[in-house]
Amino acid sequence: MRPEPVSNFRIELPRHAIFTVADIAGVGIECQSGCVWLTLDEDPRDLVLEPGERFVGDIHRRVLVSAFENSSICVTHALPAAMPLPASVQRGEASRARLVPRGLSPA
Repeated sequence: MRPEPVSNFRIELPRHAIFTVADIAGVGIECQSGCVWLTLDEDPRDLVLEPGERFVGDIHRRVLVSAFENSSICVTHALPAAMPLPASVQRGEASRARLVPRGLSPA
């Protein structure tokens, strides 16, 4: 059985806006409306998400989420890629070890 994500939040991005996630490892990004382009540092792939499509990072890198048009994304704090969740997080308590909404910043 898979644990529930620790946190999630929705962000409205106007056309050409850029949202930065400092460490995408274990963090999910789902496009809910519009169209966004994900660019990972030192990664040659270009990832384009349309409504209903989702990306979960599996490596510790920064990602830029660029809106091609007015878009809405949901950011979920999935399981960490490189370390187990602390017991306090598994019990649903807040964690300082992983990103929380205030730890993410627009570019």
